[in-house]
Amino acid sequence: MEAVNLLPAYARPGHPWAAVGRDLSPRRVLEAGSVVACVAVLGLGLGYIHERSVVNHKDAALADVQAQVAVEDAKAAPLRAAQAAAAARMTAATTTSEKRVAWEQLLADASRVLPKQVYLQSLSVQSPTPLAPGATAPAPTTPPAGTPTTGASGFSATGVASSHVNVALVLDRLASLPWLSNVTLVSSTSGGTSGTTLSSGDTFTVTAGFNPNGGAK
Repeated sequence: MEAVNLLPAYARPGHPWAAVGRDLSPRRVLEAGSVVACVAVLGLGLGYIHERSVVNHKDAALADVQAQVAVEDAKAAPLRAAQAAAAARMTAATTTSEKRVAWEQLLADASRVLPKQVYLQSLSVQSPTPLAPGATAPAPTTPPAGTPTTGASGFSATGVASSHVNVALVLDRLASLPWLSNVTLVSSTSGGTSGTTLSSGDTFTVTAGFNPNGGAK
């Protein structure tokens, strides 16, 4: 029977690697292993210290950024407050503008439709627009006797016309205005009127309901 060598090829007698380490004593092997272990531990320690330093540096940078953000946020706080106040004022201005009555347009319409030889001595219009907070409501006025109630807002005018025909024409013309409704003749008195260019005429009083948005397009 032929013997079989179970050793690997590099460990068989005569192989160059077979003699490696045979002259090393156990002590030298232990010392070499200790050196290798110390080098490995030292490498791990240095790596840990380096990574820890990187983390600390990033933490410090993050803290600086957060401090800068806090400072800038404090500087921006007045700007945000001013922006909010401006937005509130803009909202109030928009609301007021939407509720504003175009008095100049309404008066121009009234003067345009009045016939010749008709003069207004007084004109009163009560707007339904709510008062702003803190505003003082105007003192109520007492309408002439016999004046019909026109609600929370109304139109009232007193004038003089050259004839009854012109008084009727005044009623018809005022009724054509879209912002007036229920135009009513309260009184009409014949006779001369001082303070006008008419030597004689009819003094009249007219009332109507007032809707400032009636003429809105």
